[in-house]
Amino acid sequence: MPTTLARTFAALSAINEAILYARSPDELYQKVCDAGFSSGDFLAVAVFLVEPDGRRLRYAAGCGDDIPRLRSIVITTEAGTPEGSGVGGEAFRDQKLCISNDYLNDPRSLAWREGAAKAHIGAAAAMPLLCDGKSVGVLYVTRSEANSLDEQMVSLFERMSANISYALDNFARETARQASERATRRLNRMFGAISATNEAILRAKTEQELYQLVCDASVHSGKSLATFVLLREPDSHWMIPVAATGQNLELVTQARYSVDPENPYGKGISGEVFRTQKAIVEDDLASRTRGSPWEQANVNTGVAACVVAPLIRYGESVGVLLFFISRSWAKDEEIVALLLRMAENVSFAIENFGREAERKPESPRKKSAWRECMRRSAPPTRRSCVRGRGPSCSTSSARRPRREPSSPRPLSRWSIVGPSCCASSPATDRMRIRFATSRSPPPTGCPRGAD
Repeated sequence: MPTTLARTFAALSAINEAILYARSPDELYQKVCDAGFSSGDFLAVAVFLVEPDGRRLRYAAGCGDDIPRLRSIVITTEAGTPEGSGVGGEAFRDQKLCISNDYLNDPRSLAWREGAAKAHIGAAAAMPLLCDGKSVGVLYVTRSEANSLDEQMVSLFERMSANISYALDNFARETARQASERATRRLNRMFGAISATNEAILRAKTEQELYQLVCDASVHSGKSLATFVLLREPDSHWMIPVAATGQNLELVTQARYSVDPENPYGKGISGEVFRTQKAIVEDDLASRTRGSPWEQANVNTGVAACVVAPLIRYGESVGVLLFFISRSWAKDEEIVALLLRMAENVSFAIENFGREAERKPESPRKKSAWRECMRRSAPPTRRSCVRGRGPSCSTSSARRPRREPSSPRPLSRWSIVGPSCCASSPATDRMRIRFATSRSPPPTGCPRGAD
């Protein structure tokens, strides 16, 4: 037993060394199995990992004489089933070390007893492998001697499990950090594409130039695989590509696109986006285009995902903007949001082009006539009235009879007195107000012939 314990210590040391040098979880699993078998007194050391559905544990790595049998056995994570009642399933569910010192007579080994008897298995143990507090698999060891797993060896097994789980946590953190850095780089590229798109909107003199500049910005600054613009032809249900940039453009531009839902070429993503004016994000183009007119083109280009957004002018669809991107980009909500912002900015720009086209410049002759009309309709000033040039003063004193002083004008309580030719103009001088009982003569300074 002292020799067995010493070899188990050696196996623990070798496993710790493997943890230091492993660069990935898969490399870690194999190095741990190699180190454990070569330094310890085991028939086999193997790693089983949970499958994506969480119902079974599959063989992932191993080393030793018992590996052929372990490769073929079925271990599940469900309690109450023969395949899920062994030490492996129990350790996975309880996240605790599980041992069987008399494996052939243990009821938990009934599902694998025939193979275990042929392999002369006396004892077995399973250690949980955890990552971020969740079970991801088990480390499985078998020995030929029954009752050979004492408390000291159990303690060493627990240290092995803890050290491997710690290494898995480190790998997970590193993977998350790298993913965050990649996402940051993607976002930086997309912000660059947004900036280039806005610059194109400011500088483009025509719609055609705008579309091409936007495609260039998406591919060169945003690093999308390809981008192109489809516009509906006038008085037709077909859409044609008017601008494109990226890879395999000839295959994409040669395909046909329609907005008619009854047409086979109108049942794709582009036609649906045009009709509904709602963007579509597709991260599995191979499945979406299977059996459609674009299946072969998608196979030839190898594009995995796309984002399709409508181009709208005055509330009506005029075309669509297509971005072909990688699957990881299609699953990034921030990237998708930036692509949709680009499409919205383009729609805003083409509306401005439409407003500019509707404006008709006025001719110089029309402007001159407008100025003359405004000059004639302008209210007269006092100076023009004094000179007899205002519109209200067109009637001279010789043509208008002078009022006799013997018949004064009836006055109300308040009476506004001033030159009658200037009474209707806001440009006249101050008007004098006198009380109704006063019968003073009219103010002086009124031009001759006025009241």
